[in-house]
Amino acid sequence: MRTLLITSLTPFVTRNILLTDVLGSLKQQNDLRMVIFCPDFKADYFKKNFATDRIIIEAIKPQAFSFQDTVFKYLGGSLLNNRSRYIHQRRELLRDKNYLRFCISRFFSLISPSVLVKRLVRFLDKKTISGRKFQKYFDQYEPDLVFCPDVFHDDDVHCMAEAKKRGIKTIGMVRSWDNITNKGLFRIKPDLLLANNEIIKEEAVKYEDMDSNKITVVGMPQFDYYVKDSRTPREEFFKKINLDPEKRLIMFSPHGIRFHDTDWQIMQILKDARINGEIPENVQVLVRFPPIDDVPLGDFSPDDHFFIDRPAKSFEGGLYRDQELDKAAMTHLADSLYYSELIITYNSSLIIDGAVFNKPSIGVAFDGWEKKPDIYRSVARFMEYDHTQHLLKTGGLWVVRSREELIKAADTYLKNPDYNLIGRKKIAETQSWKLDGNSGKRIADFLLWNLK
Repeated sequence: MRTLLITSLTPFVTRNILLTDVLGSLKQQNDLRMVIFCPDFKADYFKKNFATDRIIIEAIKPQAFSFQDTVFKYLGGSLLNNRSRYIHQRRELLRDKNYLRFCISRFFSLISPSVLVKRLVRFLDKKTISGRKFQKYFDQYEPDLVFCPDVFHDDDVHCMAEAKKRGIKTIGMVRSWDNITNKGLFRIKPDLLLANNEIIKEEAVKYEDMDSNKITVVGMPQFDYYVKDSRTPREEFFKKINLDPEKRLIMFSPHGIRFHDTDWQIMQILKDARINGEIPENVQVLVRFPPIDDVPLGDFSPDDHFFIDRPAKSFEGGLYRDQELDKAAMTHLADSLYYSELIITYNSSLIIDGAVFNKPSIGVAFDGWEKKPDIYRSVARFMEYDHTQHLLKTGGLWVVRSREELIKAADTYLKNPDYNLIGRKKIAETQSWKLDGNSGKRIADFLLWNLK
């Protein structure tokens, strides 16, 4: 019996790995035992949804930062010299007024192109990291392979560190399109890396000192649902969200309170524009909250043309990252995208999801009717991030920097949905790599090959 350890410590890993053909294909192997690590407060949910006689759920307490973790996470984050990192550093300076920390961080950013520096930091990190949280599980299950789908997560780091000490092969994966250019250095470099697309592969080579021959591009398993599943009938879907199936649908995706507090002002602008006839009257808005954050509504009051959609299952406390997206939530997102005629957001990955369904997107780069003193405190900063630049280069994202530009873009797309069509196709092609419905199976096959 072969044994595979899998970490699933964020809701996005659950969505991308456990609720796709990755786990579905692996379950078909009668000689494979899987041990899945989940946060302790989600144990009942994981056992109910995933446990079988060959799938063991082990609940662990989310990693508490040690001094060593704090130091090396800071170093890893600083060993990155790009526009995204500079924006983060400037925001930290504005928040903390700590000029010494800013200068130290900038120093490490400037020397980050040095492969020797990266290797030295990793060497010191590996020598001092404990991984003790996972020792007893490695002793108990004696795994043949470790799969960590979120290589930047602190517990994934400790799990890979323990595997490295024991000479067990590790396969990592970058969870999201923005991780490498925002989070910095892999603290523990996996033996093999899975990437969603060629962009992430190139970033891993450039920033992480990864050998390109050890990186395999597999696509986005969560997009398999978009390709293979049928959509809910229109009448049924609109009844579920309490909106009119005869009217057109716009999806607005707020960023959430972790990033800024002016989401509600964009909603008010859309509401006023519909009432004033600046956009077609037969328009209604699905406001899709972030699955792991909250959105204060401020002075905005939804009317019959707005539906506030909170898509995730919350656990005790309802804290950030405590939620989970189940199969029903994934189907609901696909239906929401399919029936929307326009997506309005910031630099959200929903732009990529929408492009798969050939839906036009507007990127908001202004703060409602507020005037921020600089770009580092404005939502406009999101359009400067390195991962956003890949979208802008395609020409498939219309960025708006004022109320007037937002109304113009929305009205244009509603009247001519094919506007920027070629750019949207480029977004889908470059970000999803392959839309053949087999990404999950490719990941499972790769894991099984390395279990031989």
